[in-house]
Amino acid sequence: MRRHFRTGATFVAVAVIFAVSGCGLTSNNDSLNGDPAELPTPTPIPTASIAPIDGELPYDSADPTTWTDRQLVAQTIFQCAPVSNIGALSKAVRKGLGGVVFLGGVAPSNLAQQIIKLAANSGDRVPPFIASDEEGGVVQRLADVIYPLRSAETMGTWPDAEVTRTAAKYGKAMKKLGVDMALSPVADLDSPGHFIGSQSRAFSSTPSGAARSAIAWATGLESVGVAPVIKHWPGHGLATDTHLAPGILPAYDKLTKSDLIPFDRAIAAGFTAVMVGHLESKGLTERGVPASRSPKALAILRNQIGPDGLIITDSLSMEAALVGVHHRTGEVVRASLDAGADVALICSGPTDIVDRVVAQISPEGLTRDDLIEKVKRILAWKKRFGVIE
Repeated sequence: MRRHFRTGATFVAVAVIFAVSGCGLTSNNDSLNGDPAELPTPTPIPTASIAPIDGELPYDSADPTTWTDRQLVAQTIFQCAPVSNIGALSKAVRKGLGGVVFLGGVAPSNLAQQIIKLAANSGDRVPPFIASDEEGGVVQRLADVIYPLRSAETMGTWPDAEVTRTAAKYGKAMKKLGVDMALSPVADLDSPGHFIGSQSRAFSSTPSGAARSAIAWATGLESVGVAPVIKHWPGHGLATDTHLAPGILPAYDKLTKSDLIPFDRAIAAGFTAVMVGHLESKGLTERGVPASRSPKALAILRNQIGPDGLIITDSLSMEAALVGVHHRTGEVVRASLDAGADVALICSGPTDIVDRVVAQISPEGLTRDDLIEKVKRILAWKKRFGVIE
């Protein structure tokens, strides 16, 4: 069940770094000096097996019904850390978490070597998704080892084919480094005076423009084997910064005529991994409950993306995620999974959180059968994008 594309990534990382050193912005686009697809294939580097911990046997990735409750819960959690300190994620991988996510900081020049070392911590367990926040502009974690992307606002003015080509080329470099999931594209609308737009993170102020560019970006990533994640459903364009405060949106009936349209079209185009924001909307979410842990909202999204789609929360360590739960991340993780999310994204230590969720598995709430279904989806996505064979 090991990754079959990551071995030898150390050599590739060096090649990528040399390829991009000194490269600048072109007149219309950002590009590598040399196509990553043409880099030489290195000799595979063997990955050492690590003995199971906590007294648990290796997982049978084909049959999660044989897993323990702890193994099931761990697989539904992705932990984030600065890309400058990915060693902090080693414990998460050893604990069997389903994925790790690179956020802020400066990527080290030996990133691919560190990813090999990180993935080796999974031993005989199911390897994690390696994900990174890669929107372009101010939200791009691998810029220092690949190259800087233009902002979504700028790329939204390009022809769709150019957006797709840019995403595919960048995605090839991501894959060479061992990163197989991108937390992008942003399908939010650019709304003047609001958080997302102020950071140039949205492709367009119009639903049709945002939809076209988001689909074009996702198409490019997926074409080279990187999983795109459409975000931040149901649309962050009119919300404040949810790192700091609750995100309050217009009523659901208004969203269906504007902010939700890019998501609807991206999902209809087949892109069914969706990140849900900590956003409230009358008629969509229960009062005082963000979409990321709203049973009503997530049922609507599940009906739209189908049984095989993947629902991922935005970071549950953000202020807006913790409204009404007294800042207990373990409780908000359980609530999000119980409401219908498949993956809970956290930015704090996983051990206590896994323990708390396991302790709250019950026939009346989050059940073992629920967790098995979530894990089956996660494993299917891992197989689809080459994380497991």
